[in-house]
Amino acid sequence: MAEQGMKLPIGKISGQALDTLFNESINYHLDIYVKAIAEYEMTDLFSNWRTIIRTIDELINIAGELKNPEEASKFLNLKFDFLKDDNLKLFKEVFEILETRFENNVSTRFQQLAMMCYAINATYRKQGIYEKMGLPLYLSSTSDSIDFFQSRRAYFVTTLTLIPQIAKGEKVVRYLDTLNYLQYTLDSCLVGITTSYYNLLLNQSLPDYEMTSDGQKAIGNFEYQHLEGFFMEPERLSLLDQMELRPELVEDKPMLPKSEKKVFSFSEVANAMALFEGAFKKYNLAQCIEFIELNSFFGDIAVYLKDDFNLIIDEEQFDPIAQKYPSLILTNATDNYFKALNSFVPFQKVHNYYFSTVVFLTRLVYRTLSQSLVKNRSFQINSGFVFEDKVSAILAANGFAITGITRINHKEFDLITIKNGKVYNFQCKNNFIDITRVNLDYKKMGRLNLRLCSYYVKALEKEAGRERLIIGKTGIANIEHFVISRYPVITRNSNIINFTDLEKWIQSAAAKDK
Repeated sequence: MAEQGMKLPIGKISGQALDTLFNESINYHLDIYVKAIAEYEMTDLFSNWRTIIRTIDELINIAGELKNPEEASKFLNLKFDFLKDDNLKLFKEVFEILETRFENNVSTRFQQLAMMCYAINATYRKQGIYEKMGLPLYLSSTSDSIDFFQSRRAYFVTTLTLIPQIAKGEKVVRYLDTLNYLQYTLDSCLVGITTSYYNLLLNQSLPDYEMTSDGQKAIGNFEYQHLEGFFMEPERLSLLDQMELRPELVEDKPMLPKSEKKVFSFSEVANAMALFEGAFKKYNLAQCIEFIELNSFFGDIAVYLKDDFNLIIDEEQFDPIAQKYPSLILTNATDNYFKALNSFVPFQKVHNYYFSTVVFLTRLVYRTLSQSLVKNRSFQINSGFVFEDKVSAILAANGFAITGITRINHKEFDLITIKNGKVYNFQCKNNFIDITRVNLDYKKMGRLNLRLCSYYVKALEKEAGRERLIIGKTGIANIEHFVISRYPVITRNSNIINFTDLEKWIQSAAAKDK
């Protein structure tokens, strides 16, 4: 395991001292992480790490593939404490379910991952590591492990990208011991790097930001939640939102079948393309260069598919194919952690071969086509209306009466609602600010954050200046104005609500009304 970490000063930390501390923390943890990976023999570690990522992806998706609810429940509720007879009995049942239901050694890989989780969980509990991480994430059961690994999946993929560049040693460990040796490095170093950068961003964005430290753990005076449910990044308009909130615009496309015996299949890549094409037909997605190149690229590489999941292509075959598609970023042989973290390339090169999987290719479809759509002006405008509908549905489900008032005396309003005799006037802002890029330049991201918050404050002032119009229309003088931001911003202004925090805000507002 890696060292526990840097020693923290005791007391309050703010200003330049906080900047210095967390910049040093980033360098410290990055150095430990690189040195840890550098000890290993590259080919062996790369192979093991690919299998681990495949197994994690299977773990996350198996429950959805189990059509029998009872089987899915047994799988999700399995506890990884195999010293207890009840858990061991259930484990045997789950193993038999997976053995019957899936091929390609899915059951064996799950068994191996469960054993690794069991060992790490015991160590983490004994040494109090979960408490030090400060997150309610564990490796004690299937469902807990799904959350745990989903929260760290980006770190696993980043590490896979970096292994060919930084693993230069001779250390070789059994596959079953791989996570026992490296999981803590990811948890202490990579989570530590992300935490440090977000603290730097908070310090850049809030003049009164400070942290209180007891020498072991530092707690800030502001909480910031960037990711959405299931640890997903915010999207301007997701595929699921389009299909749910704009079904009349979605054209059904024929889907390719997938074997019932498989968790993943190459057909899913084609199906992802078809889903995007049908869902976003309004924006002529099929005519976009990225869509055209993806379609042709997948046709070129399909012949290299192995076991309907892995792709392994010799560089002599891969390079000419890649050169045909300049709009697609397919590989990135970098040794820079931050560039790897923010990369969505589907292929890694080891020696003279390029490796990928169905999951990486599906992710390439989602990322590439989503970015292509963002450049479409019509998409930008309409995504704002879809966001309003999404917010409206959440508010309506929580007792806010949607008035349907969108125009008063030629003045436009987004979402005027009434609850308990009070008017809540919401503006829904679907502005784009890619805060995931904080890892590259937190000062620039801080400036963008402040600019966006300033824009929101002016929008609130504008609404307050035309309150009389709402009073005249509703007959209610008790009015409060809010901005709901699709992309989470850092502000202490309680009238600016991040969409990620909307449910929490609704609960808080309900408590105040009592």
